[in-house]
Amino acid sequence: MDFDQVLKEVLWRLVTEGSISYRRISLNFGLDDDALEELRRELIGIKRVAADVDGEFLVWAPDGRAARPERMALPQPLPALRHAEKPTAPAAKRDLSAVAEIAPPQISPTPVVTAASAAAPDAERRQLTVMFCDLVGSTALSTGMDPEDLRDVIASYQNRCSAAIRRYDGFVAKYMGDGILVYFGYPRAHEDEAERSVRAGLDIVDAMAELNAAVPRPSGVELAVRIGIATGPVIVGDQIGEGTASETAVVGETPNLAARLQALAQPNHIFVSSATRAMLGDQFELEDLGAYELKGFPEPAPVWRVLSARDVESRFAATRTGSTAPLVGRQEEMGLLLRAWDGSCHGRGQVVLIQGEAGVGKSRLVEGLREATARDHIWVAMRCSPFHTASAFHPIIEHLKRVFGWEPEDTARQHLAKLEAGLAGFKALPLSESVRLFADLMSVPVPEDRYPRLSMTAQQRRDATLDAIVARLIETAKRAPVLIAWEDLHWADPTTLETLDILIEQAPTAALLVVATYRPELTPPWPQRSHMRPITLNRLERPEVETMVGHLAGGRPLPGEVVDHIVAKADGVPLYVEELTKAILGSGVLEARGGAYVLTGWLAQLHIPETLQDSLMARLDRAPRLREVAQLGSVLGREFSYDMISALAGLEEQMLQSGLGQLVADELLYQRGRPPRSRYLFKHALIQDAAYQSLLKRTRQQYHQQAARLLEDRFPELASTQPELVAHHYTEGNCPAQAIAYWHKAGVAAASRSANIEAIDQFRRGLALVEALSDERERAERELDLQMALGPALVATKFPSHPDIGRTYARAWELCRHIRRAAARAMAAQTRCAVRCEQFRHVRVSTALLAGIE
Repeated sequence: MDFDQVLKEVLWRLVTEGSISYRRISLNFGLDDDALEELRRELIGIKRVAADVDGEFLVWAPDGRAARPERMALPQPLPALRHAEKPTAPAAKRDLSAVAEIAPPQISPTPVVTAASAAAPDAERRQLTVMFCDLVGSTALSTGMDPEDLRDVIASYQNRCSAAIRRYDGFVAKYMGDGILVYFGYPRAHEDEAERSVRAGLDIVDAMAELNAAVPRPSGVELAVRIGIATGPVIVGDQIGEGTASETAVVGETPNLAARLQALAQPNHIFVSSATRAMLGDQFELEDLGAYELKGFPEPAPVWRVLSARDVESRFAATRTGSTAPLVGRQEEMGLLLRAWDGSCHGRGQVVLIQGEAGVGKSRLVEGLREATARDHIWVAMRCSPFHTASAFHPIIEHLKRVFGWEPEDTARQHLAKLEAGLAGFKALPLSESVRLFADLMSVPVPEDRYPRLSMTAQQRRDATLDAIVARLIETAKRAPVLIAWEDLHWADPTTLETLDILIEQAPTAALLVVATYRPELTPPWPQRSHMRPITLNRLERPEVETMVGHLAGGRPLPGEVVDHIVAKADGVPLYVEELTKAILGSGVLEARGGAYVLTGWLAQLHIPETLQDSLMARLDRAPRLREVAQLGSVLGREFSYDMISALAGLEEQMLQSGLGQLVADELLYQRGRPPRSRYLFKHALIQDAAYQSLLKRTRQQYHQQAARLLEDRFPELASTQPELVAHHYTEGNCPAQAIAYWHKAGVAAASRSANIEAIDQFRRGLALVEALSDERERAERELDLQMALGPALVATKFPSHPDIGRTYARAWELCRHIRRAAARAMAAQTRCAVRCEQFRHVRVSTALLAGIE
């Protein structure tokens, strides 16, 4: 790797990770001291994008200044911003040196860098949730305030909005005076972009009260915001403008819809589109406002207003609305859970750890257990959140708020009263001590005369808080058996994991069953114990998928090819099965006739359901380099070889092998063999589809053209034995002449092996392309070749009077007369055509055509 390439790689890692050590640079890129010093000089002295820290590592520092945790007031609207991603904090124990640390800490702002300076990827297709936010009352401010004071107010508004957007990993694309354009889902996607956008909007609305209290303003002027949010497919990534005016452009109707919704909204109201609403599930209180005529949109657009966030215990219940498929294919796992529950009810507490990838049914299994044990037990839900991975005790505090009956409108005094009532029966500790510990935990002010400070060190106070939480759960199990679910531990903060560790250790002493769910990226930090049972959820088998599909279709049978399509695309992942089935049922390609569905459209035209787009792209967006490798692989197919992707990618072997290895480690690909003889298979067909559909059409075509030429030039044996592969790439590469030739060759090869069904399909694929040829004579000659080759394959597979045979030879005869060439080949074709037409003269269609010709 040359020096310029190393420079680009280090620059990208600084942008995405925030810092990198000199040792890591030396180990990864093999730089000696002189090269390392030159790299430092380039980044720090010349490009002025990094700063040295103690001679040990570099940190991202645009304009030569290290990013500060707090931003100053903005003197003017900022250019587009891109928030640098930081690695997730390790699940390690943390000391709480003060009581304040026991309460959820404020999330510190992530350093930001300009999008123009970042190594921006090429434009791509992706689903995006767009937010428009506009400040109400700024005109009244401008007429009654000094411009300098107004600038400070606008800067304070922008800072508050930016903090809320950053909290949910949004991308500030543009500041437009007192308006803000925000993208959720770019440059990095998450599985819950719609939820993130709405939560950010609610935080911005809440911040307006603080803003009104903090900034001077003319009497009677109340600052507020109007927010519009829309979700849909866009083209994103093109940089327009120069320097500080550079911004990341988005093309599509989604930003226009968000802007129209924002203009429609009332002060401090949040309006969302129908697509956004569909992905929110039951996580928010929403008001259906009906459909509105919006400028530039031909049909009235349904609009919903967001009222508030809902307090939901179950992630499954929050994200599932309408008909839900039954729990299928989990009899063995459910049996293990029920046996563990039976033992727990008899005082022998158990712990069950459920691991599985996203969408495989972990939450559904827990919900099924809850339904099966509906009577005579206490249900406790601890739900971890991707927005609070660094907030100590977050799922525990949220659980306690529900138990104590806190309401959003409660005062601090009411919170204290409810806390005292909730702890009145807690016998493990004196009331004064338990109230003080839980009040400090939940940030409730208490009177010192009634609840004096505990004479403990910070560490003792921390340990006492952990013990009190566990003791309360254990004591609850004395009243009735407790089923306690810890959901999504891969998002748990370290202190919550430590609390769970203590509970797991004490579980056998009480009548409680602890069920914890998590994804493979989490390695449980506690040792295996005799009362712990691990469960790994695997994908469903075909009969189980068919059962799910049948239920979702209301018992009405679907066509076999539709079921095959769902089975192939979903790969046994229950979430994919459910969303694909619902998408197909609502797409209009099926028609209910009698007691069954009939296919009336093309399945190939269906796209990935909107509800799955974000989660699939989130898996691809873990690193831009990996996404590019996955996109190249998706062009080659569900399965591809190392030598093909190596030739197509043009990357150094070490970099390519590292990228493919990481995709395998992230379980996006399966690998067979070792490079350079390895082969790769996308773990899920939908992952391949998502990677493929994220490419611009012209980029896809270029990749397909390159792949076809590679097969011809560097893999001629493969091109000879699998001409349909070359034909596919030329077809998708918009090269009809080459594609037709290879489809003809593939059909002839298939027919020679008596694979006539495949031959018919390949000849027809070629025929579908002939209209794309510009030269009329060439078009007729190519079609004649394909029709004449198609005829015998049809004769071999269909009954003699089938109309397809007559139509094929009649069309061939017509083409022969049209070409009027004297070549022996044409004469032979005419002879064969005439014989065939005579042979099938009794066919009604053929007879009519022949009569017209004669």
